[in-house]
Amino acid sequence: MAGKGVVKSIYRAMIALLYYWRDEYTRIFRDAEVLVFFLLLPTAYPILYALIYNPEVVVDVPVAVVDESRTVLSREIVRNFDATPAARIVSHCANLDEARLLMMQRDCYAILVISADITDAIARGEQATLVFYTDMSLLLNYKSLYMALTEVTLDMDVTLRQQALPIGVSNSIMNIAQQPVPYASVVMFNPTSGVASFLIPAVLVLILQQSLILGIGMLAAVWHEKGRGWYAPHRIWAQLCARTLCYVSIYIFNIVYLFHFVPWVFGYEQLGSAIEIFLWALPMTLSSIFMATTLSVWVREREYVYLLFVFTSVVFIFLSGIAWPRYAMPEVWRYLSYMIPSTWGIECFVQMNTMGATLAQASHAYVCLWILTLIYAATAYITMRYESKK
Repeated sequence: MAGKGVVKSIYRAMIALLYYWRDEYTRIFRDAEVLVFFLLLPTAYPILYALIYNPEVVVDVPVAVVDESRTVLSREIVRNFDATPAARIVSHCANLDEARLLMMQRDCYAILVISADITDAIARGEQATLVFYTDMSLLLNYKSLYMALTEVTLDMDVTLRQQALPIGVSNSIMNIAQQPVPYASVVMFNPTSGVASFLIPAVLVLILQQSLILGIGMLAAVWHEKGRGWYAPHRIWAQLCARTLCYVSIYIFNIVYLFHFVPWVFGYEQLGSAIEIFLWALPMTLSSIFMATTLSVWVREREYVYLLFVFTSVVFIFLSGIAWPRYAMPEVWRYLSYMIPSTWGIECFVQMNTMGATLAQASHAYVCLWILTLIYAATAYITMRYESKK
């Protein structure tokens, strides 16, 4: 008899699970706003962000030149700088004031000033100086122009060293004079030094989390507006498991689309194993679902979703450490970042998919994701019991 009772209890639990699962599917596909968050947002946003940052590097930044020397050397400097992909010389100004006026009018974003004594200084064996002004309102312009001008000056330095050598020196001495200390610049995990290659993977993880928070919050708001509780006072675990299975089954498509299709289309690095990416996506999705369920207690109307959660996307991208290192954050913000699934999700995904690490090598962030999953599962259960009692 006891065995029959256990079987009957399991049967009833499964029936309840399937009922709540079907019920949640019905709610989702009957609500256009929820479908926007669950399907349209994860589909459209990655394409939008990738197109904005494509191409990944800044090219042909307008530059004004103030050439006070007007010599063969100064013209060569300007010509070589203009030949780089980063810079485009748009004006040769008579003085610095004229160039500043162009910058204030946004006709250029940098000014290169070549002093009148640059040729004489080099002829005397002295160090010559180029003055370079940039508009720091956009760091990408500064980075591209600064690197381009550095390469130009280094190449010209080699040429000047060759010309300064006496006639008839050996090739070995000439090579040493050209480059006393050989160097090479290797950009790890981002060969193009592109913005999208390091930013878009983090954005994809954040889109997964935020779409779940917004969609689940919208579902809670719908039922609160109707004057009915979103959670029934019985079988809380069955409801939580059923809704979690519902969201996970819907997001299987989103996971494949976000973390395989989008990087493949736009040519981003995909060094991680597909199986390990799916293993990573499981706790990332579950922790986001449980956190969204916990936060849904604050959502009483549809508008609350936009007021409470939309602005957090910018906050979460900074807390993740992708734009600003976590070790440099104040302790309050650093500890807050540990509570956000996207923080550990971005760290783990970037290590695997961009840097080629295995799941074992990224185990710290992966374990933290599972810890957050358990914590938010408990808080989601407490939230549902609180709502059901009300």
